[in-house]
This record gives sequence, structure tokens and C-alpha cells, in this order.
Amino acid sequence: MQKATRNCTVRLYPTKRQEAVLSDWLELHRQLYNNSLAERKNAWEQEGRAVSYKEQQNALPDLKGRRPEYVPLGSHALQETVRRVDRGFQAFFRRVKNGEKPGYPRFKGRNRFDSFTYPCISGWKLLSLGHEKKHGCKGRIQISNLGDIRLRGRCRADIVSLERKDMPRLTLKRKRGKWYAIITFKADVSLLQRGFGQAQDMTGIDLGLSSFATFADGGFLPRLRHLDQDLQKIKQAGKEVSRKKKGSNRRRKAVAKLSRLHDKVYERRKDYLHKITVQLVHNYSFLAVEDLRVKEMSANGGKRKRGLNRSMSDASLGKFLEILLSKAEEAGCEVVKVDPKGTTQICSWCGQTVPKKLYDRVHSCPDCGLVLDRDHNAAINIFKRGLALTGREPSEAWRSVRPGLAPASSLKCETATMLHSGR
Repeated sequence: MQKATRNCTVRLYPTKRQEAVLSDWLELHRQLYNNSLAERKNAWEQEGRAVSYKEQQNALPDLKGRRPEYVPLGSHALQETVRRVDRGFQAFFRRVKNGEKPGYPRFKGRNRFDSFTYPCISGWKLLSLGHEKKHGCKGRIQISNLGDIRLRGRCRADIVSLERKDMPRLTLKRKRGKWYAIITFKADVSLLQRGFGQAQDMTGIDLGLSSFATFADGGFLPRLRHLDQDLQKIKQAGKEVSRKKKGSNRRRKAVAKLSRLHDKVYERRKDYLHKITVQLVHNYSFLAVEDLRVKEMSANGGKRKRGLNRSMSDASLGKFLEILLSKAEEAGCEVVKVDPKGTTQICSWCGQTVPKKLYDRVHSCPDCGLVLDRDHNAAINIFKRGLALTGREPSEAWRSVRPGLAPASSLKCETATMLHSGR
């Protein structure tokens, strides 16, 4: 039976003693990471010798003999930290080989190392999992040499009922003073698909900044400007950070305040993306989307692109596609990526090319007389290309869109409602 790998993130509520121990462990892992990196760097600079992962792994028993504080951390967790350094060097050499910007592995300061991992089933055990009730937390997770820690959260699948071998990885992460557990599990696709409907509708989606998503059937999703809601507060907090002396307590407090504001925007954006993607896979069995290269779209362009790049980052089009593909796999929804080149310029009714500038927001074809919003026209072309890539005929799924008529979609969700285009 086919299995899919997923992550489940839950909030931990350690006692003061447990929190102090976790912080000490995190610091020990950071020191191990930096020492492993320094060993490789010095060996190459002084001796011209490359240090392998296996060599550093075999030195861990001696490290625990010299420093007993490393013993409670667990052998597998220590090996994973060393392996983390090895992966950094592998990625460095791969980028050098491909002619990309190398990005030599960096030493980690206290504010740049926030997690450590148990790469297998030993060292931890999930005892129960439940979300917040009236009287607090129900879940518990057991960590070797630390005890049981209370947790709050829930997952798409009932991972407590899974076998231990199907939960191969646990990452403990500290974020702004709060601790989280990221549990990696493998579950049957049928278990993940539980609760999703059997939708039959099909459509194409054009992503943009004027409207976040425009559909081939005429509906659209508005783009919520998550960053703009707190932009002035973020700018003011950034100025406060720049005024404080480096290394001072006031600067640390100012940085924490700025981090909380950015996190607020991030969580609001993530919530919106998850809500609209889950509704899409509920309502459609086939989605054609653009194969966007978001990194190239937001390339540096000086002052003339500053506002545009910020809007593109705030929209998170790449993250939307990533979440959509993940949820579509669980729901059994087919998602096809198509080449977006020319979808805006080509008339969706007659196929003629109608050149447009970026500020031309209406598609008006001089040959067939079709008048549509340019994003709606592009969404129809994307849909047709998606059907062609999968060997379907447009007549199988396409409800004819006549000039001047755009039926609205049935998509609804808490944060965004599909609106009649009125075009």
C-alpha cells in the first residue's frame, strides 16, 4: 500500500526544569556543530586533508568520555548533528560543481541554532496526542533522560495508532522562547485522504498580485495584504533595533519585538494559504496551475522593483503551490503544472495573439470580439493547456465561456469567498 511522508508540528509545554535541560542540550548540540565544522576547516587549511562524516562519527564516544554532559543527549541525536555538518559540505560542493554561489557552511551563533533531531525511533516516544481542551493539554511525549513533556496539537492523520517504525524522526525546536516538536511520520495515503470529498469539477488557476488567484470559470480569490497590516509597526520596530547598542539587553528586547511582528504576519499568511488550498482540493478533482519560477520573478531590480518584490514575497505564490501540491496528493486531486509563457497574450476563444502591456488589465480581441479580464483569459488558457497535457479534450470538461459571460466558482472558505467577476 502506498505511503506518504508528512510532518506534524505540536507545541510543547515543558516544566521549568525540563526547559532548562532542553536549552542546555541545544547549546551542547550547537557546540558540537561548530566544533565539527572547525575540525573540517582546520584540517583542510593546515593539512590539506578532508575529514569525512564517518571519521567524526567514530570520534563521538571519545567526546562523551571527555565531556560526560554529552551522554544524556543520545548517540543518534549527536550523530545527526554531525551529519548536519556533512550535509552542509555536500551542498557546498554541489553548488561549486554547478557553478552556483558556493555558500560555505557557517558557524552558528546562539540565535542561529534552534533545533536538534532524533533521526530514528530511539530516544523518544509519542504517548498521546490531543488538542487543547477546556482544562488544558492532553498529549504527552517521552524524551529519554528528560521524562514526559505535555504537548498540544493535532495532525491530519491519527499518528498515535501508527507503528513505531512509521514515526522515524523527531525534531525539537525552540522558537522565540517556545518549544515545538516536529514529528515525521509515514501513513497510508488512504488514511490521509479520509474526510476529503469526491469533487468532479475542473479548472485552471492564474496567480497574480491584483487578485491572488483567478479561475477559468470566472471566480477569483482576493489577495490579502498581510504585511501591510503591520508594515508601519515593523518599520518602527526596525528603527528601534538600529538605535540600540549591539550586545545590550535593550537591543535583544527590541529584536524579540521585531521578530514577534514578523511572526504574526507569517502565521496570518500561512493560515490563509492553508485554508484556501484545502478548499480547492475539496472542490476540484483537476487543477491546472502555472509552473512559476518565483525566484526569477523576484530578481533584483533596484528601486523600481522594490515595492513589486515586497508584494510578491507577501503573496507567497511559491509557498501556495507547494502547499497545494501536498494537499492535492492527500485528497486525490490531480494538479498539472503548465508553461505560463503566452497565456496572457493569447486569446482563449480564437487563439490569436493580442499583445498587452502590464498595465493593460482587459483582454479585448479584435478578431473574435472576446472581452475579458486579462487574468480570466489567462486562467482559461492555463486550463486548456492542462487538459492537453493530460490527454483530455477541452469538450470533456470545459463549460463554454462566451464573450462577456463568466460564471462564478463555488469555492468558499472562512477567509476568502469566491466572488462573481461581473465581467
